[in-house]
Amino acid sequence: MPTPNNPFEQIILPTQVPSAWPPAPIYWLILAVIISAVTVLVWWLKQRRKKQQKVKQALLALQQLRRQDSASFAELNQLLKGLALQYYSRQKVASLTGEAWFSFIQAHHTGSTPLFGEQVQFCQRLYQQPSMCDEQDFKSVSHWIKGFPAQVKRLQKSTVVDQSLTGQHHV
Repeated sequence: MPTPNNPFEQIILPTQVPSAWPPAPIYWLILAVIISAVTVLVWWLKQRRKKQQKVKQALLALQQLRRQDSASFAELNQLLKGLALQYYSRQKVASLTGEAWFSFIQAHHTGSTPLFGEQVQFCQRLYQQPSMCDEQDFKSVSHWIKGFPAQVKRLQKSTVVDQSLTGQHHV
């Protein structure tokens, strides 16, 4: 029997449970943020994998050159230029020869010493005498290939900073 002084007797329990659909707007916002984050993450991972694939292909080509008994310095150079063409436009890289190509290689080199010795030696090996590659050439090029994407990124950042400081914009 109910007692008149019991306050809990006056509580009326609902007969239907409130629906969870449609969710509150904050849940829609959270869902949109999660979907956007996953999309950006997938895109970033694909781009990263694509860049790593370029380096792996160049290293495989380098191994094939290394296995040849008579790999020439010009063939090694073609490999470097092929990798550079995958990161830069054809107009910027394909026309580089001699001193300009040597400077390009050195600008993308992580070490403090020149990659292939002095510029004169490089040009002689590339154009004047049929020069064969030695083990040091292969080691140096392998190191250069592995560091090339990071150097491209570094040089692109410094170019953007330089352009913003001088007020120039690439059109």
